[in-house]
Amino acid sequence: MRNRERTYSGCPVLMATQIGPYLDQGAFPSCAEYLEVPPGKVVRKRGFWLRPGYRVHHTAMLFLISTDVYAMNVDDFYERRDQIHCYLSHKAGTAYVGRVEHVGESQQLLHPLLPDLHEPLNIQRNELAYVGRVISAI
Repeated sequence: MRNRERTYSGCPVLMATQIGPYLDQGAFPSCAEYLEVPPGKVVRKRGFWLRPGYRVHHTAMLFLISTDVYAMNVDDFYERRDQIHCYLSHKAGTAYVGRVEHVGESQQLLHPLLPDLHEPLNIQRNELAYVGRVISAI
């Protein structure tokens, strides 16, 4: 759902298994639910609300994922906040939400938001595909 500024005013709510078809072909279930993009947030390319299917945060249940370039949603507190990213495992059909740690020159670890959820995942070794950045959560 686009508004006059050609940005999305609402984005579909997707499960992990629906992310690939949505990003590749723009396909989503015909009965998809849409939720509003919060004021002050911008989604120009593709964005969606992720419903992970398992608990990834102590309060949030839905995560607004933007595939736009980072500068679209930069704020004054960027340096103080941990950036939260979304990665997809095509093998497991699972979306992971977490913080990225750079270990060495070529290794990246994805840390879950909940400390006891799982061990940090090696992004390269687990063949995780970058989906986008979390710009809002409810």
